[in-house]
Amino acid sequence: MVTIKDIAREAGVSISTVSFAFNGTAPVAPETKARIMEIIKRLNYQPNSAARGLVTRKTNTVCLFTPHPATDFFSFSGNNNFNHLLQGIGEVLDQKDYNLLLSWDSFGHKAKTPKLVKLMRERAMDGVLICLPEHDSHIIEELTEQNFPVVIVGSNSLTNRVNSVDVDNYEIAYKNTRHLLALGHSRIAFISPGPLKYLVCEDRHEGFKDAMKEAGMRVRDDYLFIGDEKEQSGYKAAEAFLALKEPPTAVVAGRDAQAVGVVDFARERGIGLPGDLALVSFENSAAAAKYGISSATTDLYEIGKEGAKLMLKLLGRKKDRAPQNVVIPSELVVRDSCGAAQATRDR
Repeated sequence: MVTIKDIAREAGVSISTVSFAFNGTAPVAPETKARIMEIIKRLNYQPNSAARGLVTRKTNTVCLFTPHPATDFFSFSGNNNFNHLLQGIGEVLDQKDYNLLLSWDSFGHKAKTPKLVKLMRERAMDGVLICLPEHDSHIIEELTEQNFPVVIVGSNSLTNRVNSVDVDNYEIAYKNTRHLLALGHSRIAFISPGPLKYLVCEDRHEGFKDAMKEAGMRVRDDYLFIGDEKEQSGYKAAEAFLALKEPPTAVVAGRDAQAVGVVDFARERGIGLPGDLALVSFENSAAAAKYGISSATTDLYEIGKEGAKLMLKLLGRKKDRAPQNVVIPSELVVRDSCGAAQATRDR
């Protein structure tokens, strides 16, 4: 196996000169650098990444981290959505020879020193993409105070404070709700895509509530159901809502899997969609198209790509700049489940 010592001996220079030429960490005479690079290519020298990291103080590794136990992370993300996010991040990082480290914190805020802070102090990564942050952002604040590169993916709630990439979850929920209000509904229920401790869930719930309040409509506690990534949570939500003495006439689902569960319950009980119950959702997945569900686009593949691109920009900067908040465009794809498509055809 060829080592850096072999390259230095062949080129007649010191080991440090080879390192400077290869890593670009210090000036080297052009003719000397050309000779070193020719030898490196001829001998097919492959540097040890760990040793190289000690010299450059770079690991060429970016971490995708969530401050929650793995069970919460994967349960909320859902396999397909998480794969899309990973694919977007991985494709961009791979083009620049960066590795992706996937990590979570099983102890969360209970630990004296959060896992993410330990990774930063140990220089186990060059930057971190944080997914599903909670309300308490003291970990993020500690990282940013240390000028450590941080990008939030899946939330824009920390706008103007931290770099972030996401759709505007608040705005989508607001518009989805306004869409149902415009169709004449006043009793509208909301299924959260996960626990409200997650900022993305809080954003969507707040958008829903504000749209209702602005329209002068009551926001009822019994019209809120905390769901998860499974169709069964949508089924259970519909079952709970429609068992009420005054059931809702419309539902804003937090994700398409939940909306599919609502459709399954309605079909099983002979409830007409959208005649008896109108429905809108998030994600615009293949399932939404199959079941005729009106759903807003939330492209996690694009969120992953843009998050990774923003991270690479941060890693390439020598001076601090104001945080960037990238918002991925979204639109409501109207299908039969809300009644608007039928109304348009009847005109």
